[in-house]
Amino acid sequence: MIKLVRALSATFVLVFALTGSVCAAAAAPVSVRPGNALPTQFPQAPQCVCHRMLLSEWQESMHSKALDDPLFKFKVAEADKATGKKLGPFCRRCHGPVASITGQDGKADVSPAASQGVVCSFCHQVVSTGKPPLANVPHLLDLTGVMRAQLKDAQAPHFTQYSKLHTTSEICGGCHDVNHPGNGLALETTYAEWKKSPQAKQGIQCQDCHMSEEPPVVGPSTGYAAEGAPERPNIYHMTFAGAQVALGNPTRATALLKNAAKVELEAPEVLPAGGAEVSVKVTNVGAGHFLPTGLTEVRQMRLSVVVADADGKETEIGERVFGTEFKDKKGNHPAEIPDAVGVAKDDRIGPGASVSQKFKLTLPAGIQAADVTARLLYKSAPDELAKAAGVENPTTVMAEATKRVFATQEAKAADAANAGAGPSGSTGQAGSGGGLQKGAVPMCLGAAMIAAALAGIAFWRSRKGNGAGNE
Repeated sequence: MIKLVRALSATFVLVFALTGSVCAAAAAPVSVRPGNALPTQFPQAPQCVCHRMLLSEWQESMHSKALDDPLFKFKVAEADKATGKKLGPFCRRCHGPVASITGQDGKADVSPAASQGVVCSFCHQVVSTGKPPLANVPHLLDLTGVMRAQLKDAQAPHFTQYSKLHTTSEICGGCHDVNHPGNGLALETTYAEWKKSPQAKQGIQCQDCHMSEEPPVVGPSTGYAAEGAPERPNIYHMTFAGAQVALGNPTRATALLKNAAKVELEAPEVLPAGGAEVSVKVTNVGAGHFLPTGLTEVRQMRLSVVVADADGKETEIGERVFGTEFKDKKGNHPAEIPDAVGVAKDDRIGPGASVSQKFKLTLPAGIQAADVTARLLYKSAPDELAKAAGVENPTTVMAEATKRVFATQEAKAADAANAGAGPSGSTGQAGSGGGLQKGAVPMCLGAAMIAAALAGIAFWRSRKGNGAGNE
């Protein structure tokens, strides 16, 4: 009976797959236009139960939260207010494509898939992205139920087909490049930035970093596409990890941020009487796009240089802010997106590129030694926007570098002497408050332990001599 069931199941899958291939060949692709598809052509994400692990990853991702992201909703509400609700539907084409192409956008009662942001059944029914340049959701879909992915020999009880497109950055580019619907101004250029990057030349795709097993690991991983499926070497994880620490997966987001940049600090060890310049170099070592990227008039990345006294109190001596400012038709900036006609400022760091900045450093009166630290800090939004949207807005230290500086040569020598001498003046002792380093044993406790050990050995020998040790 078991063999019969397996045989029938295999026959069913084969017929199902063949039928799907025929349907796929006969169907005309549907472009992403409002109202030209049926809700029933988009299964909701929880129906993908065979892909339970991948589904749980997607549920943590910003793709699943694309429509519910409080920051997005707040900005769209602002844009709708400024444009008489004309801009909202445009924004939701990327954040809720199923609602858009099924004509459900803006309606109170929508199908489950239409309310689930960037849902599985949207991406896996894409067959092409139209002619370049890509922007503003140019995707073409085959809505016959064929699910496309990177597997050439998928084994599934539904229609499947191999798709080279799903292994390339092109499928991401349609949503991650955004042009102003009124004047064509490039508002987001993540895909265009990648196209010119060293990563693109090396064949590293968006999926290799943002859908890897664990950032900053690059490339697909060994794993399983579904429960009971064979192990494969080319599994992409549905994490879509980005830089949203508060709303996305914080561990993955933090790992990406901390591996994106490198900070180098140069400063003289002994400062001249009038102070000196310190030089800070920031290099984009890990991102295949600019830092920051996306909607960069909102993203917050800044370099902060501080000096700390002996008590650890920090004083900022300078900063540099990285991002984009739009301008309106009168040249005013920063301008909000509805009014934007051009770019007034673009102070970002390209893939593999570096920027340097000099800062003037003087030590406060009476301070003979201090630590200078340069930190590259990131927030997903300005604090006032996060507060208005009701979301947490943590600061992530992407990279930092520290150097100790001195007011005089004598102060440097004294600092070196203090670093090499403990409370009793001997080398290698830690701290000045009597604390113990990990692994250290107080002298009195050590003596007690030795005495106890010797007594134990004597007791064991006496028992062995009496025959007690021959059990």
